[in-house]
Amino acid sequence: MLLPLGVAMTIWFCANITALAQDTARLPLVGVMVTGAPNSGPLVTGLREDLAALGDVEGRSLRLDFRFADGDAQRFPEMAEAFVKENARVIVVFSEAAARAAQRATRTIPIIAVAGDFVAEGFAASLARPGGNITGVSMIEPELETKQLEILKEMLPAARRVGVLNDHTVVLPARLQARKDAARALGIELQSVDVNSPADFAAAFQSLSASGAEAVDIPGSSMMVTFRDQLGALALAYKLPAICGLPGMAAAGCLASYGASTSEFFGMLADLTDKMLKGASPADTPARQPTKFELVVNLKTAKTLGLTVPPSILARADEVIE
Repeated sequence: MLLPLGVAMTIWFCANITALAQDTARLPLVGVMVTGAPNSGPLVTGLREDLAALGDVEGRSLRLDFRFADGDAQRFPEMAEAFVKENARVIVVFSEAAARAAQRATRTIPIIAVAGDFVAEGFAASLARPGGNITGVSMIEPELETKQLEILKEMLPAARRVGVLNDHTVVLPARLQARKDAARALGIELQSVDVNSPADFAAAFQSLSASGAEAVDIPGSSMMVTFRDQLGALALAYKLPAICGLPGMAAAGCLASYGASTSEFFGMLADLTDKMLKGASPADTPARQPTKFELVVNLKTAKTLGLTVPPSILARADEVIE
């Protein structure tokens, strides 16, 4: 018995869709734990595009599953356990809290992580030979924080009291000491305010303003860059010139930002993920460190705050937002 053409086409279409779904489900899964919300566009697109450039195309050679914590680090353990149950081939994380949650969930699945200092935070025996199931990008944060304070002081030579928005989830003695040493050498008094989630931002700025802070240092972390728009708006509302820790944060309202090149950063993450997909062992795959750094200056913010950016800073800037 012949079926009507419309019915036959519907059956064919459904059968092919089912077959396609089954084929996709067999692709290796890369689970990605994101600190922010689904609108974390640059992070999501950056990793996806750099993986595709290496031939790891979503839906063709792998599955990418992004899970979002919306700024709540307590969600990471559940995410990690879910990826383990789904037999993820690789887990990618962007914060120390997420890395620890993933390590607690599995000691066999390769984890690609971003951390301020891989060795100091106990994620690797050494950068050259991590020795466990985790490798990734070590952001050399102590050195970067020193440089950020130097840039801030050069832009605001009269400033004596500087607030620091301290992401309490990534506190390390070496990082804190580097910050204190740099401030002492520059003649700056630091006032640190701890934040655990974006819900703490407004109160932190209010505290810094009330204590007489003349500027604010916002060191780089996954939480800070993810919620950069909120931070930039608060810095402008409280009229506090801000130096921020990652290049993209300047566009959100920071006076300037200094940090690792975003393009190099995503390239390193994608390359390490590609290596794991091809069977490399994280124990023997060296963790990377950034080698390219960018200074971005926001002249719109400077004008709003009534500041003049020194020519020496503008001459060194990789990008000037006008």
